[in-house]
Amino acid sequence: MPEHNIGLTAFPEGPWARAAGQLAGRGHIALPQALPEACWTALREEAVRLQSGAGFAPARVGRGGGLQRETAVRGDELCWLEPGLPAGGRYLEWMEGLRAVLNRELFLGLAEFEAQYAHYPVGAFYKTHVDRHRDSNARVISAVLYLNPDWPAEAGGELVMYDAAGGELFRQAPAGGTLLLFRSEDMPHAVLPATQPRWSIAGWFRTRG
Repeated sequence: MPEHNIGLTAFPEGPWARAAGQLAGRGHIALPQALPEACWTALREEAVRLQSGAGFAPARVGRGGGLQRETAVRGDELCWLEPGLPAGGRYLEWMEGLRAVLNRELFLGLAEFEAQYAHYPVGAFYKTHVDRHRDSNARVISAVLYLNPDWPAEAGGELVMYDAAGGELFRQAPAGGTLLLFRSEDMPHAVLPATQPRWSIAGWFRTRG
């Protein structure tokens, strides 16, 4: 992944600052083409290689010793991004730049960013949930980057957000290069089943908890 395509120069600080303001006001924002196609394509290719080499594990629900596989809740599989990954490591560095912007603009006290490659096989879903764990306030802002080229509308796989009353608030198709940011604490959302494999990076900006 070329260095000049993954730095904040690919999305100048002015637009990032405006996006932070919209995130603060609405609680969520979708940024199409937040990364150049060459970058998110490299991320997808890396994810596919890792998945074919048994680098992914089935997603589980719960925390600590209570983790368990619940296919009635979610059917995706995951692989943590690590600094040593050629593409994934560069993405983690790039998101550190966004962390600095969010702290400067919104005074969030974000200390770190963590992320996972996520693969949803055909028909897999994730029922309505919030990203912040009940026993920890560490996750503050969630970030989902989609890695799917030429995603047709009829394929499904949208992320749907709901308001406090359960009404639909927002719907985002998993089109490649789109970055979705939203509050981790109070934005219930679900991932709908798709008719083709769905790839993304799910990440969280965290405080020290």
